[in-house]
Amino acid sequence: MENRIGFGPRLGAYVIDIVFVWILASLFSAMVPTLLADAAQKQIDDTLSSNPMVASVYTGEMLKMLLSVIRIALFVNLARLIYFSTEIFLGASVGKIILGLKIANADGGDASKGALLGRYLLKHISKVCAVLSMLCIPALFNFFGSLFGFVIFIGCFFAAGDRHQALHDMMCHTVVVRKNESGIN
Repeated sequence: MENRIGFGPRLGAYVIDIVFVWILASLFSAMVPTLLADAAQKQIDDTLSSNPMVASVYTGEMLKMLLSVIRIALFVNLARLIYFSTEIFLGASVGKIILGLKIANADGGDASKGALLGRYLLKHISKVCAVLSMLCIPALFNFFGSLFGFVIFIGCFFAAGDRHQALHDMMCHTVVVRKNESGIN
């Protein structure tokens, strides 16, 4: 248990990760307007011409702004999901790698891909639901994403306890350890 990493270093790794995520998301969102401008304009024109009520409330510019916000939110969440998938394949995010941390089994050994995948899905359930809400049933996925995201957020503070495990770690029987102390290369 003495090799387990508590809340502080994990928060530090997350701050590093967020900087990288915003860089990636900025690159994605910078490409979006040029790649999807024609499709967005067609969608706006179709919406305004086919729905007089929408046309009476929203201007074309307002719809353009709304679509831009939705696209940016979609790409930010996709960037986060793609970026943090390193935790599945490498057993650590870039921030954890920079700080010399690694996700391991509760006993300190190598975490299985199944445990890493489960941990990733639990930890990022709100982002998965956000992407799904933008692609299909918004109300349903927004509600569950917000609810589960809040639970996982509160569960992250469990890492400050004696066991040094966040809720998603407890559920998947994983811990965060120093890479050189875990017996993992």
